[in-house]
Amino acid sequence: MEAVELRTLDGPNLFMLKPAIKIEIAAGAESRASARSASFASINTTDTGPDAVALALREVLLALHERAGMAAGEIVIRRLEEDGHIAVAYQWSRRGASRAIGHLAWQFVSGEDIDIEAALTEIESLLSAPADADDVPEMFPESERTIPAIGITGTNGKTTTTRLTSSILRRAGKRVGWTSSSGVMIDDEMVMEGDWTGPSGARRVFDEPGLDVAVLETARGGILLRGLGYERNDVSVMTNISADHMGMHGVYSLDVLTEVKAVVARVTREDGYAVLNADDARVLAVRDVILAKPFLFSRDASNAEVDEHVRKGGWALQADAERITWSHEGQEELVTLLSDVPITFGGRAGHMVENALAAAAACLAIGLSVEEVRDGLRSFRNRPTENKGRLNVFDKDGATVVVDFAHNEAGLEHLLKFGRSFCREGGRLVVAIGTAGDRDDSAIQGIGRVAAELADAVIIKDSEKYLRGREVGEMPGILKRVVGDRLIQECANERSAFYAGLEQVSAGDTLAVMCIEDSDEILAYLEQHASPLS
Repeated sequence: MEAVELRTLDGPNLFMLKPAIKIEIAAGAESRASARSASFASINTTDTGPDAVALALREVLLALHERAGMAAGEIVIRRLEEDGHIAVAYQWSRRGASRAIGHLAWQFVSGEDIDIEAALTEIESLLSAPADADDVPEMFPESERTIPAIGITGTNGKTTTTRLTSSILRRAGKRVGWTSSSGVMIDDEMVMEGDWTGPSGARRVFDEPGLDVAVLETARGGILLRGLGYERNDVSVMTNISADHMGMHGVYSLDVLTEVKAVVARVTREDGYAVLNADDARVLAVRDVILAKPFLFSRDASNAEVDEHVRKGGWALQADAERITWSHEGQEELVTLLSDVPITFGGRAGHMVENALAAAAACLAIGLSVEEVRDGLRSFRNRPTENKGRLNVFDKDGATVVVDFAHNEAGLEHLLKFGRSFCREGGRLVVAIGTAGDRDDSAIQGIGRVAAELADAVIIKDSEKYLRGREVGEMPGILKRVVGDRLIQECANERSAFYAGLEQVSAGDTLAVMCIEDSDEILAYLEQHASPLS
C-alpha cells in the first residue's frame, strides 16, 4: 500500500458534512501493517489488502485521538472510483494537531520506524497552544452567519444563474455579495478578481458588513479540494449534471460527480429550499438525500415528476413555449412571458430558459414576490456588462456572431443549436472550437464530434493560457481527427480563430465562438464594430 495524499477539507465535503482530513491510500508495494498496529489498536488481522489497511488506519486514528486527549469525531471509509484507492476521512477542529495525527497514523500503519511517544508529545504541545485563525476550519460557521445564503452549483449555467439571481435581488433593493468563477462582487463592485468559488470567496462575502443576501457559486473542484466554504445555506440550486473534468481529483462517473455537487443541497437548512432541475434525472434524485424542501423547475410543462410533486403540495416553476408559471399552495401563478425575458431570446435559447427558471426559483424561495422576480427577469440581458461571455450576441454586417463560454460537449451543443436558429435560408453555421488542456482526450473528442455534427464549418483553435500540461498543437491534433472534412482552418489561439471566423461568414450566416480565454479582446472588438442583439 502507499499513501496518495493527506488533504485538509475546511468544510462540508464528499465524505461528511463537516471539516475533514482525508487520507487516500492505494494498492502498491506490500504494506508492512504488522503486529504493531494490532497491539496498538486491538486489530485482529494481518491482511495487507486496501480494505484491511483502511480499517487498521481507522482504528489507529481512534487510538491516537484518545492518546492525544482529542475527541475523535466522525470517521468515514469510502472506496474511490480509481482502482485500488480508498479514502479514510476523519473530522477535525485543530488543523496542526489533526494533520499530525493523520500523518502519524499512516506512518504507524505502513510500518515506518517512528518514535510514537515523541510524536504524541508534539501533538499534545500543538493542542495546548491557543488556536489561531490558521488552525481552525476556514468554513464560515453557521453560528456566525447573519444573512441568508443561496448556494448555486451544477455543471453548466452556474455563473449565469448566479449573476441573474444577484441581479434580481439587487433590483428588488437588496445589498448582495456574490461569488463566481469571475470574482467576488459586492453589489456592482468587484472586490476580488478571478475564480473565487471556494471557501475564501464565501468568507469574503460573509465578512462584508451591511449585506442582505449572499449568493455563492460553488464548483466541484472547490468541494473536492477544500470543502464547502460555509456550514449551511438557506436555498440551494442545482442546475444540471453532465460530463466535465472527468478523471480529475478522482471523479470518473456522473453518479459521483452528482454526489460531489449535491453537497451544496445537502447542507441546505431543513426550513429552506433546494431548487432542483426536474428535467435532469440525477439532479432530481438529489431530493432523496436532502433535509430541505424540494423546489422543482422544468422546461417541460408536462413533466410527470413535477405534476406529482405539485399534487402533493410542493413548489415548482415550469416553462412552456410562451410563459413561466409558479405552482404553490394549490394555485398556479403566472410569473412572466418568455418574450419578456431577454436572456432566453423568446425561448429559443433553451438553456437560458433553464437558467432563468433556476434563478427565479431561488429568488422566490428566499422570499421575493412574484412582481419583484418578474421585474428582475425582464431587466437582465446577455450583454458583456451584465453577463460577460455568456451567449453575447451581435450583428456584424448581417452575420450573427455568438460568443459563449461553452467549454464542454453539453455547452457546445446548446451554443450551436442556438446559433443555428439565427441562420437565414442558405446560411452557414461556422464554429471556432477548443477547450482547456485539463479535459481528457475523450472530452476533447466529444467537442469535435458535436461540432462536426451540428456545424457546417469548423475552425480549430489551440490554447495559449490553458494548456495545463499539454503540448502546443496536441489538442488541435485530437480535434482534427474527429472533425474531418468540416475543418476549414486551424489557428494558434482563440483571437486568431475569431478573426478567421469573421472572414468566413457573410450576411445570413452565424459564427459561434467557444470563448474561454480572449473574451476581453473579442468582445471589445464586437462592441466597437458590431451591434448587440442581446
